[in-house]
Amino acid sequence: MRDHYKPLLGEVSGRTPIPLAGVPSGLEAVTVPVRRDGESRVPKDRRGRTKVSRVDLVAADRVALFEPPAGLSQADLVWTLSAGRRMWSSVSNRFGARALEVAVELVRAGGVVLRCDVDRNRLALGSPQSWTLSGAWAQQAADELTELRPRRDPDEVRRELLELLDGLTSPVPLAVERELLAGVAQGSALAVPAATGTTARSWATYEAALRAAGKWARMDRIPGAAELAGLAWGDTHIAWSAARSIVFSQLVGREFSLAVKKSDITIRVRGPLMWHQGTAIADAGRSRPWVGLPSEGVRLVGEIDFRASGILLVENAETFQEVCEIEEITASWLCVWGQGKAVVNTVSLIAALPPVRVAAWMDLDAAGLEIFLMLSDRLSRTVTPIGMDLDLLRSGPARKRSTVEEARKAEEEDRRLAARLKDRLPAPLWDVAEHIEATGKSVEQQTLHDRVLPSLAGRLAAVR
Repeated sequence: MRDHYKPLLGEVSGRTPIPLAGVPSGLEAVTVPVRRDGESRVPKDRRGRTKVSRVDLVAADRVALFEPPAGLSQADLVWTLSAGRRMWSSVSNRFGARALEVAVELVRAGGVVLRCDVDRNRLALGSPQSWTLSGAWAQQAADELTELRPRRDPDEVRRELLELLDGLTSPVPLAVERELLAGVAQGSALAVPAATGTTARSWATYEAALRAAGKWARMDRIPGAAELAGLAWGDTHIAWSAARSIVFSQLVGREFSLAVKKSDITIRVRGPLMWHQGTAIADAGRSRPWVGLPSEGVRLVGEIDFRASGILLVENAETFQEVCEIEEITASWLCVWGQGKAVVNTVSLIAALPPVRVAAWMDLDAAGLEIFLMLSDRLSRTVTPIGMDLDLLRSGPARKRSTVEEARKAEEEDRRLAARLKDRLPAPLWDVAEHIEATGKSVEQQTLHDRVLPSLAGRLAAVR
């Protein structure tokens, strides 16, 4: 049974419902976001009022992750999935008098977002302009199209895959999958082996990930994401869906952003969270030592089962790894790492989760204060600093620089930055910012593990 979802982030950021006459049942009209300061926001006029000249129609209720309307033919579904955006003239040419009916049914199913004009004189829905595949359908389009197009001989497909993987003994997960495929009986349908070590649920995702992993395993360097797509799938323009990247990572035993170049930034998470995206599942509670989620894929769409009582953001990877080993914490707190300043990329995910306690452990330096402030501002909720008090800054070992000149320059920069930030920081960090402004001292969180980790669970329990 398909999971049911509401668009998670990509289709709700910068959108607010707009009451208009003429909106079909099961749909709602929402604002078309504008981009400001790198964020999607609700359009406003100079007086701060919501400004609406066009709207997007989206599903009003939770819908199946991928369940096309019953009346849509396979050929029409292939046409729908084959382009991320269609102008209304193209839709009309395809469906004729049924165009609006088909579009409305696809919106109800969560398949497309229909952009329309607004009749501002009557506050009514105007004419359609275009449609765009929803984040859920766009993420799954390549794999669903593979399933819909002409069938191949299952035995021939498995033979190709076995030849591709022949002789590989590493990565071990990939070698194991080859043995599973070799054991499939002749004449069996194309299906993910029941004993697979991956979380793949569709054959198309599984096959694509196997082909990519097989090519990757024979390379003596780290390929680019587009390069590997071209080698494995014959087209460098085929996007790495979240599902494919997760299963590929499971096969090669390496985080996607480390296995290929120029890939999506990875968010590492550990704790009570399960993320369903298309044909893949990432369980942050069971994965050891953590699970990597593609930040762009998470931003777009998915279904999250979230049971944590709090969220802890950690700046450095080594510290995050240490925190993940503390079961007392990961049993109830979702621990998150986003690659230094890129931890800000986790904001969209956190904002979509239930409003639980949020804490952050950053380096005790001006840059750490800046990241903390960026998180607080973008989340628009209280973030509690952990392991960032004045006593730790004063007594912790100062960061060493390679030369006296480099140390002097770094201290001056830290002083200036701390001075700019101190009035905007929450009260618990005022004295920290003032000390950095006065001394230029910086202490990295890794050097404080012995002092903070033993008491971290207690510190988090005290967060209100």
